[in-house]
Amino acid sequence: MIPVIAPFGINWFYESQADNLAQDLSAYGLPAVAVSSRNVAEIRARAGSTVLIVNHSECLIAAERENRRAELIAALSAFEHRILINYDTIYSHWFGNQFPADASPITAIVDLTMVRQVDIPLVRGVPYVWAPEAFSARERASVRPWEAGRPLPWAILGHATAERAAFLSAAMETLGSHGLAFLPPHRPFERRSGFEAAEIARVLGRSDLYLWSSHHSFPYHEGFRALHAVAAGAVPAKVDPLNAAHFAHVPWVYPHLQAVREAREEFGLAAMYQAAFDFIEQHGTLAGSVARAIAPWCPAARQFAERSRGLEVAQ
Repeated sequence: MIPVIAPFGINWFYESQADNLAQDLSAYGLPAVAVSSRNVAEIRARAGSTVLIVNHSECLIAAERENRRAELIAALSAFEHRILINYDTIYSHWFGNQFPADASPITAIVDLTMVRQVDIPLVRGVPYVWAPEAFSARERASVRPWEAGRPLPWAILGHATAERAAFLSAAMETLGSHGLAFLPPHRPFERRSGFEAAEIARVLGRSDLYLWSSHHSFPYHEGFRALHAVAAGAVPAKVDPLNAAHFAHVPWVYPHLQAVREAREEFGLAAMYQAAFDFIEQHGTLAGSVARAIAPWCPAARQFAERSRGLEVAQ
């Protein structure tokens, strides 16, 4: 049983992903369980070969809020392989926070992202493997395709920044003023943040386009956003003037909002949605993607990875 540790209570995105990953691995025959980083006793009881850690930094923060940081560090130290499931750009300080000096070192990095960040074997001296972001089987089963007649031509969701305010203004000018924007002050992604899963799905389920722009200048594709869009039947549209060429193979990344409007006019929303869906589908399943990535350090995952590949092909 592989424990998947996540910062329950302070970031529902990571909670949800830990649950999805554990459920998907278990459904395909590789037993796993999602565990809160605050539940040190359960983590200690499951000590063994491999632990998957979804955002090491926030896991430590969640434990620290209950004065259990040192206990969590000791519990994780008992595992032979401490594998970081990474959702940060490797060029940022957020990624650097995953390697605190007082904790036992991460032994491998699984970069669970829509687009590979680098093609090198080591990052910060640690083995690095890309796992393409994909739907879990449960998420895939609930995908609802785009259909005409949605009331919102576009939606923008994210914490308020000066850059996002400018992006909103440009979206209104380029794509029309009848979209929806939710840009609250910065707050933790807890269940009552306004960014809860059901609320995001409800907004995107009524939107043609899900627009976003990076809040940094690094060549990185943000996690979750494309999956949330496609699952709800919205067309993802990442606007990145600095790095659009880096993402030329991704059908929903654009250099500017004018290009989004031109694509909508030339291809139509149905074709844009299908292209996004097909791109994600080629990544297979969440379980298969992660199992293949962790196989070098998890013997059980090696057999599972081959089995899951066969299941994905059959589907």
